[in-house]
Amino acid sequence: MTDCEFVTRQFPSEVSLEAARVYAILTCDAPVGSYLVIDAGGRRYLARVSAVKIADIYAVANTPVLTPEQERAVSLRLGPTMAELELISECTSSDCAPPGTPVPIHSPLRRPRDGEVVEMLGLPSQGVLLGRLALPTGEELAGERVYLPLDALRHHVLIVGTTGSGKTVLVKEIAYQLSGGRAVALDAVGHFYHLAYNGVEVRVILPVTRRLARRGLRAIAKRAASRAIWKGRGRYRARAYGRGEVLTRIELEVEAQHGRGRFQIYPWALESKDILYDLPRAIPILSQQARIFYKRVLEEAKRHSGASGVDDLFKFLTSPAEDQRGRPAVMYEKIGSSLGLHSSTMENIVRALLALVETGLVDVAAAGKGRPFRVREPPYRKALGGYAVVDISSLNTHQQRLVVYRVLDAVFKTARPITAVLIDEAHLFFPQTRNEDEQAFIEAHLTRLTRLGRAKGIAVVFATHMPDDLNDVVIQLANTKIVLRSDQKVLEKLGVPAAERRFLTKADRGLAYVQSYAYRHPVYVKVSKNAAHLG
Repeated sequence: MTDCEFVTRQFPSEVSLEAARVYAILTCDAPVGSYLVIDAGGRRYLARVSAVKIADIYAVANTPVLTPEQERAVSLRLGPTMAELELISECTSSDCAPPGTPVPIHSPLRRPRDGEVVEMLGLPSQGVLLGRLALPTGEELAGERVYLPLDALRHHVLIVGTTGSGKTVLVKEIAYQLSGGRAVALDAVGHFYHLAYNGVEVRVILPVTRRLARRGLRAIAKRAASRAIWKGRGRYRARAYGRGEVLTRIELEVEAQHGRGRFQIYPWALESKDILYDLPRAIPILSQQARIFYKRVLEEAKRHSGASGVDDLFKFLTSPAEDQRGRPAVMYEKIGSSLGLHSSTMENIVRALLALVETGLVDVAAAGKGRPFRVREPPYRKALGGYAVVDISSLNTHQQRLVVYRVLDAVFKTARPITAVLIDEAHLFFPQTRNEDEQAFIEAHLTRLTRLGRAKGIAVVFATHMPDDLNDVVIQLANTKIVLRSDQKVLEKLGVPAAERRFLTKADRGLAYVQSYAYRHPVYVKVSKNAAHLG
């Protein structure tokens, strides 16, 4: 092992409650961020280069320069390269802990052996592989793999990075490693089908709108196949299964330029009888007052109209009624008056029903030339039984949130250790908002999924390129933060030390800074791509 020289006597070797540092003369190439090992008798210290200095002896002696000509006339006489080292670990035999004693002067420095840095950092040897240990420059360290233990995963993860930084690749790598158990990916773009080309059987929950259903079974199968094939040529075979008139499943086999894949497609839609009473948990439109009286209003509307479907109930509530106080009125005003409710509360309830109708995801059925069928919610224990993709890529934001909140409720009810929920573009579903009622709605879902879900073995991976739009509760709940290339404002918000920010604002694709309670010290990781995934 090549020596990198030794700890110098020119500055004190210091260990205090606030810091642990040492200064050394360097003769090897060790850029800022590099790891070095200091051998001191029976002890080893792991050090990280925090600064490198080189100076002319005239500067060291504080010799003044009187003129530019004098500066150029005197030849350079450089002193040795000096490095400031941050001490990270102190090891006796194989036991490592934070440094507690100063390093002896003149102790030799050397480059670490393969695997030695991971050992001295005390990094876990099992779990989800994030990639290889790296330097801030992006250089990977041979033989140094970085894992995130499953227990840390259950304390939730936040992945942040700009578009093109490698954020989605990392999420898909985590999904691939967890696909042998139970993992649910919320797919807002259409990227998560492609683990099928690695031999994973992919279950897809595919929301079906009324418009799509009217185009028939073939259109539903084609929608799923287009996501699976991605951008390229391919062919597919589909076979539909049902129970009575209910379309329950489509088996899809795809052969594309990327390989062959098998998919179980579970068409998804809501029925009025299932969603109407759960509406306060499904749509963040209702005010606190409206939530309290929603069920009573619903029962009154059903009693007066005899209707049970959301469309008919909305039409009834907005239909003309007898004049109220000498002016034309509608039914929701009459019902509100009989219950003593303010008109704004009734309007809020009617808007929520309209929002549900406008999604086109309720009471979905098709009849006509083709085979008639209806679509309802799938049996979640089967649909979420392995690696499942919730494909919301063709929906608008309002439709997406309805599907996401409903499916996440099902994940919570059917969870078994370990169930991983992967939420790319998390700011779309859990935004930061100034509306107090909407904020309370979102935070209630987050609390249930993360705090209560943790006890059931639910691990949530949030990913976003817009953390400023993400609900602050997510940032507080995630005990592991993985930060790829981001701007200064984002890095500051996430608590990344100022010394690391200049690297992360211009980091290469796939270079991540990882802070976790599972690690004694933050580390850089170069994300490795080990599975075939597209997009």
